[in-house]
Amino acid sequence: MIKNDGSPNHCLFPEFIFPAVLQLFHHRNCIKILFLLITISLLSIFTTGCDDSVSGEKATQVKIIRGNGQMTFPQEPFEQKLAIRVFADSPGLFGKTKSVPLRDEKIRFLVPSGSDLKIDPAEISTDLTGSAEVTVTAGSKIGDQYIWIEPASNPEKRVEARFISGVKINGGLQERSCGLELKQPLSLQVVRPDGTPAKDVQVYFNLLRTPNGKNTSEKISTPITRTDENGIAETNFTVGDITGKYELSAEVADPATNCFIRSLPIQVLGINVASVIISVLGGLALFIFGMKQMSDGLQKVAGEKMKQILHFFASNRVVAIGAGALVTAVIQSSSATTVMVIGFINAGLLNLVQGIGIIFGANIGTTITAQVISFNLNGVAMPAIFIGLMGLFSKRRIISGWGETVMGFGMLFFGMQVMSAELKTLGIFPTFIDIFASFNCEPAAGSFMPIFKVLAAIGIGAVLTFIIQSSSAAMGIILALAAANLINFYTAIPLLLGTNIGTTITAFLASFAANRLAKQAAMAHFLFNVFGTIVMVILSYVPWNGKPCFLYLVNMMTPGDAFDVIPQNIERHIAMAHTLFNVITMLVLSPFIGQIAKLCNILIPVRDAAAIKTQRLEPRLLDTPSIALEQAVFAIRAMVKDACRMVEGAVNQQFLKMELDPKKVRDLEERESVIDATQHEVTDYLVEITRRPLSLPQSSLVPLLMHCTNDAERIADHTANIIKLTERMVKTDKKISEVGRKDIRKIWEVLARQAEDVISALGSVDNEKIRIALKSERKINKLTTQSEDEHIERLRKGNCNVLNSVIFIEMLGELEKVGDHLSNIAERTPEIQKHYIHLN
Repeated sequence: MIKNDGSPNHCLFPEFIFPAVLQLFHHRNCIKILFLLITISLLSIFTTGCDDSVSGEKATQVKIIRGNGQMTFPQEPFEQKLAIRVFADSPGLFGKTKSVPLRDEKIRFLVPSGSDLKIDPAEISTDLTGSAEVTVTAGSKIGDQYIWIEPASNPEKRVEARFISGVKINGGLQERSCGLELKQPLSLQVVRPDGTPAKDVQVYFNLLRTPNGKNTSEKISTPITRTDENGIAETNFTVGDITGKYELSAEVADPATNCFIRSLPIQVLGINVASVIISVLGGLALFIFGMKQMSDGLQKVAGEKMKQILHFFASNRVVAIGAGALVTAVIQSSSATTVMVIGFINAGLLNLVQGIGIIFGANIGTTITAQVISFNLNGVAMPAIFIGLMGLFSKRRIISGWGETVMGFGMLFFGMQVMSAELKTLGIFPTFIDIFASFNCEPAAGSFMPIFKVLAAIGIGAVLTFIIQSSSAAMGIILALAAANLINFYTAIPLLLGTNIGTTITAFLASFAANRLAKQAAMAHFLFNVFGTIVMVILSYVPWNGKPCFLYLVNMMTPGDAFDVIPQNIERHIAMAHTLFNVITMLVLSPFIGQIAKLCNILIPVRDAAAIKTQRLEPRLLDTPSIALEQAVFAIRAMVKDACRMVEGAVNQQFLKMELDPKKVRDLEERESVIDATQHEVTDYLVEITRRPLSLPQSSLVPLLMHCTNDAERIADHTANIIKLTERMVKTDKKISEVGRKDIRKIWEVLARQAEDVISALGSVDNEKIRIALKSERKINKLTTQSEDEHIERLRKGNCNVLNSVIFIEMLGELEKVGDHLSNIAERTPEIQKHYIHLN
């Protein structure tokens, strides 16, 4: 029978297919077949989504990637090479035709009559990515000149590239806050065919486009001007209110030489910082909300069945890994799965080895999120939101759950779309490019990735994940940055390695209030990702064809070339790298799960609980459930009383006296062990009760008592925390001020009265005690906030020691948490009292 550990429910299969699936899983061969099918399905997802190049086909499209519209003076080479990419049609899935890069295609660069541009080379074949580059140099002629780019297999598809000779523009791509004038003027320099300045030439400046297509506060200071003796004409520009690129053009009219040049492009960048921050954070919030909504919807669909499947799958390490991967792929969160496993271990449903196996699988399953969002599915966002919203209106729980799931899916992609759109806008800003270049991990030619920048990127990824508490959301940000060309493939890999380390913090936080086995599971999660990161960092310095071997492997397995000057399909490369990292780490470490469990036991040793077992509850009473439930209520009441006495001793006898009595500390530790043992004893006792025939009121009482048992145990845990605070304070040789101690005594007095009222209410039917206890909890919160504010004011004035200030604030938090646990019990006590009346 599966125990209820009180942790949030998650789902895996729709309710109507679960029994059949569970029956199927009882056959080992079927498990192997299912596992194989899942693996094949995942691999098919990982290796699709982008087209590979072809050869020998007819060219259907030529794109100019870079270098079009450049300007320079006569006889000078243009700054950028002319880069093009050629495509051909190729059959795709379901009979659809797709455009793919065409390699080994001969390209001719033709100079029409009237142009004297020089091209090197004049003919070239495309590479594996369908790309080619040539150098263009200006001749002696002034004005517009053109090049025809013609694919040999289909000359009709030739395109035209424009180059301008005799003119240069300075001041373009300046950044300025919206609504302000540029710091430097826009200048245009004109020369004669012999290179001498063209004086007194009329120049016109025009505004072509704004980021939103509408004119607001943009303004050109001098739309019409003339060149000076140096051939220079200047104007200035006031940026509009919208973040993005403002496109201007200049026209040159020189009747003396009959030279008229039109549409000289000028770009200016405007940024509205507040709008950018709101848009990026808003998109991230929608992304995270969508993931949560998907998880919540799936919980409604199957709920407790998720735990049953996880418990069944944990029968051996191989199946446990598959279970962790499958469950995490569904709920889109490795943190949620790991927290669930910690709950199972804390409740005794799984042992550490089984939990580690599931955690290994969870690390693989979480990569599905990155795989999904790396596809271009923005078009499904709005339909999914609408369809999901319709499902939410259903009164049937399953339909409503699926509606919430679909709506969350749409919100996830909509948030990603909002975030990516804003970051793509910033991708052309030199300032932002420079920021991300500060930890750019791309190696110099013939060198290795810079180790300090690699470590910095790992740290940034870890901190980012810790802040937003979601590795999937962090991966979404990384993919959006890559799509905006703000980070390259070399930088994205250390960042994603950091997200894998950062996501382990959630497990550590979840394990704080759990037993030591659960803490060991959190440690195993941390060791898995740290070991994998170390291996991948080492592999980053093992070359393969001149590239880091892991990155080269990813590039081989994923269509497109992430190492190209213009990276191809980089989002899919990053998603594939995320998956391969976790799969490789799992394959390396899975044979050593037992050894990892031993290592965790060394790092976090488990205390011997055999000597602290009690007979607080009589097993022979189990056959009389009404009496057994009464005994359980009394046992919980005794736990609350003992736990509060322990906190009282830690506060009054240790912390407020600002000294540690080793004997009393040992006594508190022993009493805490007794409380822990009692919690397990009561929980197991209640589970045994549920195996007897129970009435509906008796059945509904069991979960309430389980929650109360957990709260009582948490109160006792705070004793150890207070002792640790006392130890830290004693080591500082500083004392907390008398005002601070007075505040703590005042809070403790209210807390002690609250404890008395809760204990009294648990053993009676007095509702007035409950009301007073809840009122006390609110008073505790108010006093805690007030004390903290007053203490911060004292600290600001220099009346308090900084280190002891931290201890004092943490102490306030400990007392407030004890009050919260007592309040939780008080809130459930009215229902317990009803059952108590019924039982008697």
